[in-house]
Amino acid sequence: MAGNLSRFKFSCAVALFLLVYANAGAQVQLRGQTLPRLTSVRAIHTLSPEEARQARPVLLRGVVTVFSGYQSSFFFQDATGGLSVEHSNDYPKVQPGQLVEIRGFTAPGMFAPVAIAESITVLGQGNLPHVQILGSDQLTGGKRDGQYIGVRGVVRSAVIETIWEKSVLVLETDIGGGNLATVRVHDFSQASIERLPGSTVVVHGVCGTVFNDKRQFLGVRMYVENLDDVIVERLPSKDPFDLPTRRFESMLQYSDQEGAIARVKVRGTVTYSQPGQGLYIQDGTQGLFVESRQTTAIAAGSQLEVVGYPAAGRYSPKLDDAVFRIVGTGKPVEGLPRAASDMITYNDGSPAAPYDAALVQLKGRLVENIARSDEELLLLRDGASVFTASLRRSGEDRAAPAIGSLLKITGICVANADETHEAHSFEILLRSPADIVVLEAAPWWNASRAAWIVALLILMILVMSGWVAVMRRQASLRVLTLTDQLTGLYNRRGFLLLAEHQIQIAQRQKTPILIFYIDVDSFKEINDSLGHKEGDLVLVTISAIMRHCFRKTDVIGRLGGDEFAIVADGAQPYTRPILEQRLADAIQESNQKPDQKFQISLSIGVLTCEGSVCNLPIEELLAQADALMYQQKQDRKKRRA
Repeated sequence: MAGNLSRFKFSCAVALFLLVYANAGAQVQLRGQTLPRLTSVRAIHTLSPEEARQARPVLLRGVVTVFSGYQSSFFFQDATGGLSVEHSNDYPKVQPGQLVEIRGFTAPGMFAPVAIAESITVLGQGNLPHVQILGSDQLTGGKRDGQYIGVRGVVRSAVIETIWEKSVLVLETDIGGGNLATVRVHDFSQASIERLPGSTVVVHGVCGTVFNDKRQFLGVRMYVENLDDVIVERLPSKDPFDLPTRRFESMLQYSDQEGAIARVKVRGTVTYSQPGQGLYIQDGTQGLFVESRQTTAIAAGSQLEVVGYPAAGRYSPKLDDAVFRIVGTGKPVEGLPRAASDMITYNDGSPAAPYDAALVQLKGRLVENIARSDEELLLLRDGASVFTASLRRSGEDRAAPAIGSLLKITGICVANADETHEAHSFEILLRSPADIVVLEAAPWWNASRAAWIVALLILMILVMSGWVAVMRRQASLRVLTLTDQLTGLYNRRGFLLLAEHQIQIAQRQKTPILIFYIDVDSFKEINDSLGHKEGDLVLVTISAIMRHCFRKTDVIGRLGGDEFAIVADGAQPYTRPILEQRLADAIQESNQKPDQKFQISLSIGVLTCEGSVCNLPIEELLAQADALMYQQKQDRKKRRA
């Protein structure tokens, strides 16, 4: 799914480049002056995105280094640096190592400036640049983007993926200090792949960049033409399990060792498994999440040996790119009976999650039951603690517990942490419907029975009034906890709770998330000129438009006043342009209604959330989307000025 999204983003960028190309003749002039021709990569890289967008003419001579993998685009390098070159499929296909002359113009690219070729002339055979082996600290910030370099690291995983409709070997490689580089190898053989995981290698290729939609550096991606450019320096042990067994809590503790993070082996009992994605194991009261692509079916209670790379999780460490083997069977782990207040504790004011990743057993009163297409979400209260429990849908119909029931649930405690890795809340990951046990049914009394009994037994009116008050307080609690009274959307509290949960699901399923931050334009003027009643009608109308444009599984909330937010699944076919067009069409249709006294106009900021970006707290993601919305509002004001 992430590959599809990347292909869509790249296609949009190429479409933008071709639009620039179509108007290049008109844009070579700037305020009546001919722009100077740029003759080096360094000169192009000094341009700001706005300057590169002016389609400045270029004449470059240098060597083709590596294909990017998208259509006929390739990387090019001269004596001053390297960059990406885009061109149509009409030109003869160049080959790595060829000396070429490129005539064309600049474009901003999606991270660094690029060149758009109008003509490419092959001058002969050249030499690939001398390879300089660089460390991870020399690659931060994207300063080597487009250059032909070398890196040394340990291959964590080797997987064949389809990228831009081509089979590509993807190597996740630790290049030092736990910094990962994604290496894309275009030409490879299946037989050579098995020896790579765990190997120490030197990679020769072009340094690319992983970035977000704000052109900000997130990580390193290497483009490699041939598997011969992945040079194995040291093979791993033939038996990956030939390592000493470590305790869970010893991972990522203080060490003065430098270089790549080494594999470790642990042993534990399976408590939860999702083949092909990951599993949880437990040793005593300690739990551990293991991320693994291994599809072996394993039953709860199986004893495993697991080998993987320690990495920071949401709160506790986890194992990445792990492999495992079954070494025995035993009695399934029983959940630790605890109170919800035990899940997040405080020691001298510092929060801790002592049961993160462990199988626990909690009790709670059911406040809300939210059914989604892929899961069931329970909102529970135990004293002052409010928490959620999620269960993946299996397709079988079953009766949901009634609101107000006292439940005993058994599942994996998953702690949620902020950017400083301090735990602030938790959720419970349920394994099956059997993990939900009704200890006490919901109170039999309700408003209709109360009215019937009051009519028949006047003498019991005081008792029944008490029950009615209890039921009303429970109903009010559900409404105030999650919903906005005017629009019926989630209120800020409900939105933050469910949005964070939706993002966590997307992380587990490796699907992108779109975060919309919406502000109503000129809302104060509507209130002042038409009255607050019409202002409320504007908010209700916009809420109806959002429900129409987004799916029931998306989280829509009114954050307060005239501000709204949506967390939507950005997987195909519901991409950002499609959702934005739906909103635009629905607003236009509403504004054309003859009986509508107001015209709706929205400022919208959309943040694409995938990969490491999703590890940020929901408040930070909303702040970024809010900033994008504010920029759109300011751009509109400038255009009207």
